[in-house]
Amino acid sequence: MGVSGQKFDLSQMKDYFESQIPSIRLISDLTLSESDFKSLGAKLKSAFSFKNSKDGMEEIILCYLVYWVYVLLYWDEENGIHDELTDYCAELPQYKIRYHFQMLVDTFADYGIDDFGYTADSVEELCSMVIARHAGIPNDEKYQVFELIDDYRNQNVSVDAMVADIYAHLPYKSRYIFSLLDSRSRQDVIWEIRTIMTEVSLKTHTRDELLEKYPHTSVSLIDYCFYWREGRELLEQAK
Repeated sequence: MGVSGQKFDLSQMKDYFESQIPSIRLISDLTLSESDFKSLGAKLKSAFSFKNSKDGMEEIILCYLVYWVYVLLYWDEENGIHDELTDYCAELPQYKIRYHFQMLVDTFADYGIDDFGYTADSVEELCSMVIARHAGIPNDEKYQVFELIDDYRNQNVSVDAMVADIYAHLPYKSRYIFSLLDSRSRQDVIWEIRTIMTEVSLKTHTRDELLEKYPHTSVSLIDYCFYWREGRELLEQAK
C-alpha cells in the first residue's frame, strides 16, 4: 500500500520506506505521488531547520535519500529543480553538503540498496550517479525515450553513435538524469533498454524471465516495455 492520500510524519514515512526496500529494486519503484514527494520535502526541511547537521540525521536519512531520487522525477522545465528543501540545501556550507552526500552513500550500504558497483573520484559524483540510476526514466517521458531507442533497433550504426544521438534528443528530465551518469554507464543503460525492448518485441522471454535476467533494471521499466509493445501491436492492427 502506498502513502498517497494519508498523513505521515517522517518517522512513519521512514517505516514505510523500510518495509518496501526488500521488495523493490530501484527506489523509483516505490509508489510515491508528487503530492507525497512535496510533503516529504517540506517535512525534511522543517526537520533540518531544527537539527544539527549530524544530530538526528540517522533517523531520517532514508527519507532524505528517497527525496533526492524523486526530485529528479518530479521537477519541471519551467521552474527547474527548486523547492523548499533544494533551496535550503543549496545554501548550506560545503562541509555540511559533503557530509550529506557521504551519509546518502552510506545509506545504500546500510539498507542493501543497489549501488550498481559504481565508483567515482568524489563522494558527490558517486552519490549523484547512484541516485540518477535509481531515478531512471520519469514515467511521463518513458514513451518518448522508448520511441527514440526504437528508432535505432534496426539501424546499422555504432553503439557510440546511437547513444550520442539518443542522449542529444532525450526529453529534459531524462537528459538531466543521464547527464549525472558517466559515459560508460549512460551507454550501458541505453543499450540494456534497447535489448529488453527487442526481447519483449520478439516475445522471447516472459516478464519473470526478464526480471531475473536484468536484476539491476527497475520493475516499472520492464513492465513499461510490455505496455509499449502492446501499444505498438494495437497500432499495427489498426492500420
